[in-house]
Amino acid sequence: MTENRIPVDEARRLCEVVFAETMGAPEDVTAAATDVLVDADLRGISSHGIAVLPYYLDKWQQGQIVADARPELVSDTTTTRVFAGHRAIGHFTSRYAMDAAIEKARSAGMGSAVVRNSTHNGAISAYTIQAARSGMLGIVATACAPHVAPLGGRHGLHGTNPFSYALPRPGSDPLVFDLSTGHSSAKLKDKAVDGRLPEGTALDAEGNPTTDPADLKSGWILPVAGHVGFGLALLVDGLTAALADSPIGREIPLVHQTDGPYHGSFFCLAIDPEAFGGAGAFSTRIESLVEQIEEHPPRDPAQPVRWPGQRGWDQAKENRQLGFPMDARRWEELLEELRRFQVPV
Repeated sequence: MTENRIPVDEARRLCEVVFAETMGAPEDVTAAATDVLVDADLRGISSHGIAVLPYYLDKWQQGQIVADARPELVSDTTTTRVFAGHRAIGHFTSRYAMDAAIEKARSAGMGSAVVRNSTHNGAISAYTIQAARSGMLGIVATACAPHVAPLGGRHGLHGTNPFSYALPRPGSDPLVFDLSTGHSSAKLKDKAVDGRLPEGTALDAEGNPTTDPADLKSGWILPVAGHVGFGLALLVDGLTAALADSPIGREIPLVHQTDGPYHGSFFCLAIDPEAFGGAGAFSTRIESLVEQIEEHPPRDPAQPVRWPGQRGWDQAKENRQLGFPMDARRWEELLEELRRFQVPV
């Protein structure tokens, strides 16, 4: 493979052409989507970066994404808000919801928001980082299309149902953790060795264990770490779809079903440390923990112990200067896919 680096300005321009010029999204909606996608590539999460642009165009053409829609406030309490997503671009809706949660937390110590009828929102760590940059502890979860089978099951029950948290560090990059509770099809393909998937990660269309990557198209994927991933996925369903009064589990359409709403749901929570032991005390404790992690003796000196998110922040610093890596062939394939949607690239 030939290494190719994409300048940040070029990546942002491409996103703006897709969201604003092609899909007709407003300026603030375009900015949110652009920020989230480019940030993912900068932090090394290429599966949720600009490579996903054709997916959004496809969902927009099918009517599952409404580019100029905005979330609508449905209910409002001292510490909570519920929004109807109206199929709006998910990155904007999720950022909007987290802003609402942060606002609540500033006055009440904790604030949360849920969104029903939302759409794909990229790497959800973007929204916990958003909270952390505001001095808040952030927690986020998303429910999506049911391609993950439950432990011991034969077909999909819920989505990959990602979960993320971020811990603020004033003056430094936050600790950030982002977990997919089910295996990712894209990452499984990358991990395939000699044309075989790792054992215990996927089922074929009939629900039988498989190591054939071809089965990913019509088959199902399995929870990460068995009962651990399954249990966390159910928590995500409860925090998102159940709290938002939104379709849950197999009530959510599969990705290839395009005759109705996307029906995703989103949960976010912001916690103000000042309302507990104090922001200063929280910061002192977190910095002590980071120091303990960084000083921890590794089993392999070449592989130091890292705190969650550290590798991504290190990559981001380099990639902002040099551009983020994307295989030259994959870059040309992306441009060709965009041209098929009449995107002027």
